[in-house]
Amino acid sequence: MSLQDLPEPAVIEPLGYEPILAALVAAFRQRYPEYSALVESDPAIKLLEVAAYREMILRQRINEAAKSQLLAFAAGADLDHLAAFYGVERLPEEQDEALRQRCRARIQGFANAGGAAHYRYWALSASPGVQDVGVVSPMPGLVRVAVLVREGADAQAVLEAVSAQLAREDVRVLTDTVEVVDAQIKRVTVRATLWRLPGTLPQAIGAIAEQLRATIRQRARLGWDATRSWLMAQLHQPGIHRVELIAPAEDARCAAHEAVRLEEVELIDGGVDE
Repeated sequence: MSLQDLPEPAVIEPLGYEPILAALVAAFRQRYPEYSALVESDPAIKLLEVAAYREMILRQRINEAAKSQLLAFAAGADLDHLAAFYGVERLPEEQDEALRQRCRARIQGFANAGGAAHYRYWALSASPGVQDVGVVSPMPGLVRVAVLVREGADAQAVLEAVSAQLAREDVRVLTDTVEVVDAQIKRVTVRATLWRLPGTLPQAIGAIAEQLRATIRQRARLGWDATRSWLMAQLHQPGIHRVELIAPAEDARCAAHEAVRLEEVELIDGGVDE
C-alpha cells in the first residue's frame, strides 16, 4: 500500500471563506435581530469579514498541525520528530520521502525480527545511496537482498555499505546467510505522438514530458511495472485529444529484484485534432 494512495484524512477540515462568513453573519443576526443595517458597506460586516478571514487562517493552521503528525504529510523537522518515535534517525542528505519509507520499514520490521521487513529496514538505513530494497528467500537459510542504488551514487560503495550493515551481529539472524546483490535495471524508452485540443499550445507537450520523467522517478521502485496503459494515462493530460503510444511496445514488468529506469522520452506533436 502506498501512502500516496490513501484518501484525505477525515481530521483535515475542508475550508472556505464564504461559508465561515455566512455562519458569522447568521450568528450576528440571531443575536441582534433588530439590527437591520447589515449591508456590505456596513462596519459590522467589515468586522465580520476580518473575523472570518482570521478564523479561516486559524483553521488552516490546525489542519497543518494535524497533518504534521501523519507520516504521509509530515516534512522537515516535524518528520524528524515523528521518525524519532520509531527509533529512526535521518541519514545525511536524506530526503523526506526516503525517510518516510524507512519509517514504514521500521514499523513493519518490529513485527517479525529476521523477516523481510527487518532486513529491508536495515538495508535502507545503510546508506543515503539506497533507493529501494527487495528481500526474498530462494531457499531456507538464504536471504537475498536486492539493492536499487540511486542514480549518481557509487553503486559499489553502496552495496558494500549494505553488506556490512546486514552482517552486524545485532542485525543478521544467526541461522541466515545474507546475500546482497545489485538490482537489475530495465531501461525504458517512451515514444508517443500526442494530438492537442484547439487552444492547447505546443509547449504543453514539453511540460507533459517533464511531468512523466518526474512521476517515473518517484514511482520506479523494485517490482513496479511500467505498463502501457499507465503510460497512456500519464500522457493523456488535459488539453490532449489523442495519444498514440509507439514505445514501449509491451509492458515493462518487474520482479522483486528489478526496477524501471527511464532511458528517453520522445513526445511528437501531432498538431491539433478535434
